[in-house]
Amino acid sequence: MSTEQSGGGRGGGSNGGNGTDTDVTARIGDPVTDDYLVGLRVALIGLPHTEVAEIVDDARGHLAELAEELGAGYGRDAVHARLGSPQDYAAELRAAAGYPPAQQEPVERPRTGQAGFALAALVVATAAAGAAGLAMGQVGPSTVAPLFLAVPLAAAGALAAWSDGPGQPAAASLPSVVALRERLARARTDGAAGGFVLSLQPGWWVLRALVAAGVIGWVFGGGGSAGLVTALVLAVPAVPLSVLLGRRSAADRRLLWAVVPLNAFAVGLLVAAVLAQGQDRTGDVVSYSPPAGLSLDGTTVADVRPFDAKGRPLSEVYLFDENGRPLAVDDHSCVDEGVDEGYVATSTPPAPGPYPRGVRTTDPTTGRCVTQPPQPLVVTIPQTTAPRPTSAPPAPSPAQSTAPVPAAPTTTG
Repeated sequence: MSTEQSGGGRGGGSNGGNGTDTDVTARIGDPVTDDYLVGLRVALIGLPHTEVAEIVDDARGHLAELAEELGAGYGRDAVHARLGSPQDYAAELRAAAGYPPAQQEPVERPRTGQAGFALAALVVATAAAGAAGLAMGQVGPSTVAPLFLAVPLAAAGALAAWSDGPGQPAAASLPSVVALRERLARARTDGAAGGFVLSLQPGWWVLRALVAAGVIGWVFGGGGSAGLVTALVLAVPAVPLSVLLGRRSAADRRLLWAVVPLNAFAVGLLVAAVLAQGQDRTGDVVSYSPPAGLSLDGTTVADVRPFDAKGRPLSEVYLFDENGRPLAVDDHSCVDEGVDEGYVATSTPPAPGPYPRGVRTTDPTTGRCVTQPPQPLVVTIPQTTAPRPTSAPPAPSPAQSTAPVPAAPTTTG
């Protein structure tokens, strides 16, 4: 590539550079342009910042024209074939502007450690913010402990990354970041799924603003109508601010130290909301266990008072069911005061008689359970008429066959 072509490329970029906002918007989701401009920034380290910004803007305009010209064929190999590598492009620009060639050891190498710290702080802050959103959504606003880790880490990482400039060339040159960008670039170009996800980005900006407004309304306004009104009032400024923050973070990568943790916090809240809906549906199924002991029409039987057929009370009586199992009452109405277990002698099953055994009640002076002896009781024995035994009808006697009797002979005189 000749110097005249470079000048023409820069001139073409200047003409298109008047629409800087359009170019910045076009960068969203364009890994080929992003990678080339990052490499160009790294190769131009050592030049004045204003000159680097102008060169990068010109190159961005030139790449936009090249992308429009090549269409679907716009890729890394095609860009390098037309413009050369970012290092070659920067070397020709240095020579054309009269600047010395780039040093053998990159100037940004001393900042690699600082960029690594900033990246590590971003990763940990993002994880802590996601955990905080999940915990707050499931338990409540009291579980904000992870935020006390996420906020200072994100702030420390942003301070460490601030000196690297809006493009973050030092962070972009880290091996882990380069590998991640290459994987994302392949995922976007291999199929339509990546493009579809990127098309949903403005919708996510709106959604995260609504989630943030809803959380603030829930924490400070309560879960009723006051919280809903608070969330709606806050959503009015939150939505445009979230959209502006998303668009600005595409041009100034330093804002990622605020955007990414906030995104993780919103995702944690949404996951907690989905899990809470599932728990509400499963919680509708109520299990019922019948109480131990005997019951009559839903009321627990405290004692059994047996009587004979003439209304006389019986004692020392044991009762059994049709399978020979002893019947036992279990009176839960008496609870010793100060006993945490709730019931008295819950570790052993109720005694199966003999009846009557008395009623358990609470002593008003001691607060303990005592047994009251059975009190005299007058009952009315139901009068039932015993059915009469039915006798079997007599068996019919066997039919007797009569033979014809011959008539007696008559004599004549």
